Amino acid sequence: AQGYVSRPRTGTPAEVLATIRRVGCIQLDSVSTVERSHRLALGARIGAYPESAVSRFLREGKLFEYWAHEACLLPVEDFAMHRWRMARFAECHPWHGSVFEQQPELTQQVLHEIGERGPLASRHFEGTGSGTMWNWKPAKVVLEALHSAGRLAIAGRDGFQRLYDLPERVLPAQLVDGPVPSDDEYIRWATLRGVRARGALTEAAVAEMWRLK
Repeated sequence: AQGYVSRPRTGTPAEVLATIRRVGCIQLDSVSTVERSHRLALGARIGAYPESAVSRFLREGKLFEYWAHEACLLPVEDFAMHRWRMARFAECHPWHGSVFEQQPELTQQVLHEIGERGPLASRHFEGTGSGTMWNWKPAKVVLEALHSAGRLAIAGRDGFQRLYDLPERVLPAQLVDGPVPSDDEYIRWATLRGVRARGALTEAAVAEMWRLK
């Protein structure tokens, strides 16, 4: 059910895309003691594959990056359902609160710069971090809040740094402007998607897969 390979092999970009579509979400993580987690999860299913494939599919709008289990690679066909969480984060970031109210001028500056210059990383904006664990500078907080709210999309990565862009330049227009699912629609979809992707899940495991209560 999990689709693990039985022998060493070489995977293709097409298999990367097909695997993410099958399993629903592949978690991203910066820890790389052996290899980054998404590389391990995909490699265990399709074998060694070209690392550039993921960024290419993000740029082409065939994958998108968003919060599911944690930060995850997701198939664009599921974007409409993930708008449910974007709506929940539209006004208040889960970690940083009312970022757009706290930083209205910086929010507009970030959107203007990306609109004018195209995909940008956090390093393209001035500022320094707070010295805390995540050490995010104000512009990075705004970028993450805009992404969580669905007002920015990830247009690939430079190394492991996110490149932020306007959603309409990355994703199909009909998805960006689509309706937001109701709670019942999302929970039903998430349950069926999880069970079909994983083969069998308990109720608690469904909740864990999508970080639901």
